Amino acid sequence: MSGQAWNIWAQQLNTPLGSLVETGQVLHSTGRMSRFRYLRRYALVVITRGEGHFEDERGLARSVAAGDWILVFPEVGHFYRPDQPGGWDEVYIMFEGPVFETWRQQGVLDPARPTGRLPDADAWMEDFRKTLLESDSGALTRLCGFQRLLATALEGAGDSPPSSGNRPAWFGDACRMLSRPETGAEKAAAELGMNYETFRRKFKQHAGVAPHRYHRQQLVNLAARMLDTTTLKSAEIARTLGFSDEAYFSRVFKQISGRSPRAYRTRQESR
Repeated sequence: MSGQAWNIWAQQLNTPLGSLVETGQVLHSTGRMSRFRYLRRYALVVITRGEGHFEDERGLARSVAAGDWILVFPEVGHFYRPDQPGGWDEVYIMFEGPVFETWRQQGVLDPARPTGRLPDADAWMEDFRKTLLESDSGALTRLCGFQRLLATALEGAGDSPPSSGNRPAWFGDACRMLSRPETGAEKAAAELGMNYETFRRKFKQHAGVAPHRYHRQQLVNLAARMLDTTTLKSAEIARTLGFSDEAYFSRVFKQISGRSPRAYRTRQESR
């Protein structure tokens, strides 16, 4: 199987309104990144093959697949990765500038909606190629073309999870419960007075992932912070977070983050 390949198609398209910093493609992306990664600019990532998940430091978690987009916001910690062997393929555009800050101030770019689905992925990709890769138009025309592509993505229909404003009151309580090591999915359902199957179905509808997986993701988030900020050994972290043993903790950590606890700490220390 081919390894990850990174193709940079264009860089530094600059105008007084804003800039397209880099446009490119990643094939067989492993999505292995620090939990959480922080960028200094926006990025639109469109998945063209495969599936996986996205989450950010505020507790938002989403399942994503080919035809979906991910919107990265400056200084908002985020993490995404494919779930299947062989990774996924993606195209990306990093962008910044005053015109996009206006979009954000007006609520068009909303950190509460970091993912969505293209209304017609094939048509959008064809438009993307013609507008940004094959066009010989000037920089300002191409920047405006990208704004149109971005608007098409943001207005797209599909099965992306509803925005936070449409979520019921119990959902926030459920997320807080599931962020505690001692509160698993079954216990959270009981504390909310809900039948577990009903709770599981409705939680997945709003979060994009099942409550059991969300709980494990939050445990890995806590573990990553402990690996970053303490000298505790993996066995001690596993006990603190309620894992039955260190081996199971290591398996879950690697499944969610893509690296073992030891590899994660080694990489962080080398930065």
